[in-house]
Amino acid sequence: MSTILTVTQEFIRLFKREVHESAVLVAADDVFEVKDTPSVILQGPVLTENGQRRTQARLIEKNVPDLSYEECKAPRLYHLDFDIVVTTATETELLGLQEAIARLYQTHPVIEIGDKGSLNLTELVPVGGLRRVNLSNLRQVSGRLRVEDCPVYDGRVTQGKLIRDRTFAQNLPKHEHFRRKEARND
Repeated sequence: MSTILTVTQEFIRLFKREVHESAVLVAADDVFEVKDTPSVILQGPVLTENGQRRTQARLIEKNVPDLSYEECKAPRLYHLDFDIVVTTATETELLGLQEAIARLYQTHPVIEIGDKGSLNLTELVPVGGLRRVNLSNLRQVSGRLRVEDCPVYDGRVTQGKLIRDRTFAQNLPKHEHFRRKEARND
């Protein structure tokens, strides 16, 4: 399964649990219409690569009981940026949702991604810090957050066997060693 999809789904579940149960995801740059208030819209993700952490290293995972291993390139790490748009009918509702989002960053500095570990959740612009064109009589604020370093693998995995036994040549007389070396060169 796609790592970006898994992380985005887990992030939406967390947001629905902690902020507002009807929060929805809208693709970046899509036009959306708010029909019911209060409304919480997560717009994104917009991906940016964390180029400073790119490496040519390879990952090797050993399975000693089966005497095998799997090897792949280290993943590239991407930041997933989401814009948050909150729309309400009253200022009281708006302030309540702003506080719930601020509390989310304090209580969940990381997002748990099942057995794959966790990723940092960072507030880039507090909700209320971004300017939005609001052509209605509703109250609206927006902000931006980031899920950091989402790993994306290339999907190429090499499998092999681990060495079980090693056999060393016995100490041979020097002349025997040279004869064997000459035979290999022929």
